[in-house]
Amino acid sequence: MGLYTAAVSEPVIVVDDAISHATQALAGLGRLHCLPAVDITGERLAALRAALLVVRSVTRVDASLLDCARQLRFVGTATAGTDHLDIPALAARGIAVASAAGCNARAVAEWVVGALAFVEHQLPEPVRCGPVGVVGFGNVGSRLTPLLRRLGHEVLVCDPPLARRGAQAEAFVSFSELWRRCPIVSFHVPLIHEGRDATWAYVDRESPAVAGPKLLINTSRGGVIRERALDRPDVVAAILDVWDGEPALAPARLSDPRLLLASPHVAGYSLEAKLAATRMMHEAVCAQLGRAPSWTGQDALPRVLATSKDPSSLLEVNDFIDFVGDDARVRALAGLPGPARAAAFEQLRRGYQLRREFRSWRIPRERAPAPKLQAWLQTVGFELT
Repeated sequence: MGLYTAAVSEPVIVVDDAISHATQALAGLGRLHCLPAVDITGERLAALRAALLVVRSVTRVDASLLDCARQLRFVGTATAGTDHLDIPALAARGIAVASAAGCNARAVAEWVVGALAFVEHQLPEPVRCGPVGVVGFGNVGSRLTPLLRRLGHEVLVCDPPLARRGAQAEAFVSFSELWRRCPIVSFHVPLIHEGRDATWAYVDRESPAVAGPKLLINTSRGGVIRERALDRPDVVAAILDVWDGEPALAPARLSDPRLLLASPHVAGYSLEAKLAATRMMHEAVCAQLGRAPSWTGQDALPRVLATSKDPSSLLEVNDFIDFVGDDARVRALAGLPGPARAAAFEQLRRGYQLRREFRSWRIPRERAPAPKLQAWLQTVGFELT
């Protein structure tokens, strides 16, 4: 017998209406209410007598919301991170929690190697030719590291919690050593504000000695790299998908010539990642209700033939990730007043056209005649036909 069968024949499920394919995934599991994130409040959940809630990172599920929504027994987030959930408050109330950890790891790793290829011609040789430092060896970092190595990069990895636990997956180095040796540093850590493993203002907290020129890449959380870190004399370039103070981006940063690539927090926004997150929420809700999972989302993942694409120039990656358009749209926000700028940034994310991951593309070899290009495409996951 399912968990809710005896008391409630049809449990009320509230889900953020921006979650991809949520209706298909959750219909039939209960009385479904799809709401905009702004309408997911404690009062609304109480009025609906919601038993299960599925949100995105824009919804803060904290004690004040939970004090209103006393019927809740389950909270799921269709995101990899959980910093928007008050885990202790949920645990204290006996509310089950599920996340979509790892759902977008491949998408983010592909975005990083694509971004590096996109800006390669803008990098000074000391940066372009040196090792890559990966900070964080979780779902994304552990996927990005071998991909970079297959592409010929030397990679150093820093993950203090894993290093302390004696994890054997990598020969972990300290952050100070990574900073000293690596001209490219990419961050893939959760946002943690306090404690031994705090990641908030990571570079500021660690205060590494000034080293050679650095390219910083941040696709984790904006607070990991704060504005002051980007103004260090050894930071000569940055690729930012997430922003300090997001969604209220600083106009001065958007016009900084060292910002090589700006993106509206969409590194993980692939169709595959979104469907994986929704499938994980479907499975978690089914487990909570004592039901067998029945939705996979595979019908929404056709292969894509690159018949009209021409990835034979230096900018070929832009045919698969719209770096040019994303960069222009983010930089255009600088001319807006503060509240409008924040709202426009959120709209860029909400209205973003999901890309397909590299493995979903089939590319005729005549579209990529250069052997070096063919090798790059195959290494990162494209299928050549």
